[in-house]
Amino acid sequence: MVKTRNGPFEEVFGGPVAKVLDQSLYVGNMEQTIPMLAEAADMNFKTAQKAIKKLCKIGLIKRSRRIGNAQTYRFEVRNDMHELIAWAEHFKMKNGET
Repeated sequence: MVKTRNGPFEEVFGGPVAKVLDQSLYVGNMEQTIPMLAEAADMNFKTAQKAIKKLCKIGLIKRSRRIGNAQTYRFEVRNDMHELIAWAEHFKMKNGET
């Protein structure tokens, strides 16, 4: 699991939703559970759960299959987000982050 610190969305927008969305840059379309995303985004389970619920509502994360008792989720980052991702990464680099 890749841990992130100040990914481009977190750098620009801040907050737990941005931290979870940053994970889309690292895991792509790979299925993730809430505990996996919480650990990778360095937040507690409840905070990650709320962020995932918000991202599900706007269609950036979709429920995938269940593995035992765990629900998996898959990022649905569409092509129209590539410009936003590129802009956020450029913003982060411009402000001295690497």
